[in-house]
Amino acid sequence: MIATSYIKANLRKIDRLFIASSTVQEGLFYSKLAMLELCGWIELSMDEIVCRLSKRLVNDPKNQKFFEKQIVRKVHGFDYDHDFRRMLIALIGLHGVETIERKVKPTLFHPMCAALNALKPERDKHAHGFIKGTTLRLDAPSVMTGRLHIVHAGLVDIDSVLRRVM
Repeated sequence: MIATSYIKANLRKIDRLFIASSTVQEGLFYSKLAMLELCGWIELSMDEIVCRLSKRLVNDPKNQKFFEKQIVRKVHGFDYDHDFRRMLIALIGLHGVETIERKVKPTLFHPMCAALNALKPERDKHAHGFIKGTTLRLDAPSVMTGRLHIVHAGLVDIDSVLRRVM
C-alpha cells in the first residue's frame, strides 16, 4: 500500500498557508515547497514499491542488499522511464516490465506518466535554484494536490499488477 495521509496533510497545510500569504513572493515559496514535497513523496513511493517487490522476489539477503544499495539508492529521480522503469528492469527484467505495462490500466498509467513528465522539468529547475524576485511562475499547491491523486492512482495500479503477476 502506498501511504498518502502525510503528503495529503502536508499539501493541505501548505495550501492554507499559500492562500493566506500576504505577498507574491511568499506565495511562490509555498508553491515551491508543495512541488518539492510532492516530488519527494513520489520518489520515495517508487522506491518503496521496488524494495517491497525485491523482498518478495529475491531470496538471498546479499542480493537484496545489493539491489537496495546499487540500484535503488543510486536513483535520484522520479521520471517513469529513466528512474522507476530502470529499477523495475533491474529487478524483473525487460520482459517482466513489458508484461506489467501491458496489464496496467492505460486510463491510470498514461495520466500518471503525463503528470510525472510535467513535474520533472519544473522540479529540476526549481530544486537547483532559488526564488529571486517575483516574476517566477509556479503552480499553486492545489495543483500539486491534483497531481498527487493522478500519480497515486497510477502507482497503486502498477503496484497491484506487480503483486498479482510477480
